[in-house]
Amino acid sequence: MLRLLDATGCSPEELGKMIGVSGMTLRRWLRKDAMVVPSVYVAAIRDTCYRLIAENRLDPGLPVVREILADAPSNEYQAAVQNLGLSKGFEVGEKVSQDRILGCLSQIGSSVEKQKKVKKDSKKVSSFKGLGEEWSERITLLWKVVRSKSLSSPDKLVAYGALFYLLTPIDFIPDHIPFFGMLDDFWVLGIASAYYAKKLEP
Repeated sequence: MLRLLDATGCSPEELGKMIGVSGMTLRRWLRKDAMVVPSVYVAAIRDTCYRLIAENRLDPGLPVVREILADAPSNEYQAAVQNLGLSKGFEVGEKVSQDRILGCLSQIGSSVEKQKKVKKDSKKVSSFKGLGEEWSERITLLWKVVRSKSLSSPDKLVAYGALFYLLTPIDFIPDHIPFFGMLDDFWVLGIASAYYAKKLEP
C-alpha cells in the first residue's frame, strides 16, 4: 500500500476516499509491520488503479500496479487483452502500435456472429452518441463504413470490430467504473475512425 501511495502522489486521505476508507484507517494500515489489506478492499484498490490510470495519474507499467492488476480475482484486464486479440503474454503497460490494434479489430470484425450482433444491437451502439459530439462523429463515420455499398466486405472489418468492442462489457478499464470505464472505448473508436478518415480521403 505504501508503494501505491508513493506511486500515485496522493495523500492518505485522498487515496483512502477513492478506496472507501478514511485517511486514518489507511495510515493505520501503513503503520503495521506486516501489513495485510482486508480482502474486502482488494477490488476497490484494483478499481482505483484503473481509475488513476485513466486519469493519467498512475503509470500502468509500475511493478506495484502490475502486481495489483495481476492479482485481480476477476482478471478483467487479461480478459480485455484476449477480447481485443492480443497475445496472452501481453503485459500491463506494454505499448501497442495502432497497426496492431487495427489488425486486432479486423480480426474481431471478421466474425460473422459479431457482425450480426453489431447490426442487431444498432440502437444500443447509436445510444453512445449521446456521450458527446466526438463520440457521435466517430460512431456515425463507422456506421457509414458498415453500410457503404462502395466498400468491400474486407474494408469494413475494422469498423465492425470497433463497434463490437463498444458493445462488449469486458475491456481495458471496466465499464462499471463511472465515466473512466468508457475512456478506452473512445480510444478504440478514435483509432478506427482515423483509419477510415485517411482511407476515405479523396
